[in-house]
Amino acid sequence: MGALLNAAEAAGIDILTQARVVDLHVDSSQRVRGVTLERPDGSRESIGCDALVLACNGYGGNPELVERYLPTLKHALYYGHEGNQGDALLWGQEMGASTKDLGACQGHGSLATPHQTLISWALMMQGGIQVNIKGERFSNEHGGYSEQAAKVLAQPEQVAWNLYDARIHESAQAFEDYRNAQESGAVRSFSTLEEMATGLKLPFGALQATFAQMQQHAEQQTADAFGRRFDPANLLKAPYYAIRVTGALFHTQGGLEVNRKARVLNTQGQALPNLFAAGGAARGVSGSNDSGYLSGNGLLSAVVLGAVAGKSAAELLHLKLSSAALP
Repeated sequence: MGALLNAAEAAGIDILTQARVVDLHVDSSQRVRGVTLERPDGSRESIGCDALVLACNGYGGNPELVERYLPTLKHALYYGHEGNQGDALLWGQEMGASTKDLGACQGHGSLATPHQTLISWALMMQGGIQVNIKGERFSNEHGGYSEQAAKVLAQPEQVAWNLYDARIHESAQAFEDYRNAQESGAVRSFSTLEEMATGLKLPFGALQATFAQMQQHAEQQTADAFGRRFDPANLLKAPYYAIRVTGALFHTQGGLEVNRKARVLNTQGQALPNLFAAGGAARGVSGSNDSGYLSGNGLLSAVVLGAVAGKSAAELLHLKLSSAALP
């Protein structure tokens, strides 16, 4: 952020804070002529523009849009900025812009609750499991953490328990979020399986059966009903650790369709005259649902597509100035 602020200052770019854009001014040719912004005291100001870049993220903070486009995550805790209300999406739709992959998002199936601390998925990849309040596993924990959010939210009470052991606990100390979770009391430890069942109020018989099934699959080198295989060397051993988690929505990945110049396209595939989009405002690269997200996809759309949008907008203005200079 410091580098970006320094670059903006060096370029003589004004940054207005606490100034929320509430309207775009668009003429009959779908050219954006300016915006109206509103201050916290209710005062408004209109600013003209020759080109407009929408870089206002997605719609994760808008419950109505989340329910419409991401119904499996409508009860997810939103772990992003409350200002992400889908303004770019709504403005674009009013202008006849094409939208793509609105069901794409980054979720996370391992957010400590009620502590709201992110728990690294490395716990699962190193041998941990998730069980519901019935003491039963419900998925292949070696899938992506993004699609796991909906699977956790589909469980009773919309929660699950991350279960792991001392080996994984020690390796997790490398993560600041995990250390924060431990300090806040989210991490619980137990000497035996029976003690853990009692402490977490899980049916001991069901939990015992869950661990026995993992042992059997490891010994026979077979996949379980969800397709996961268990390495005998990584089977969980006492003492055990547990964290109560829920599913969260981090940010949406679909949005306005853009071309290679980051210009927003209409529903006929033609570029709108002077509208650009980047980051969560634009269609990302995560596909059509919650399973296509890979770490960094959101940053990729923000940083790289943002640079493309800025360059393309500058080229458009340069072309306009060059045309105006002709006799």
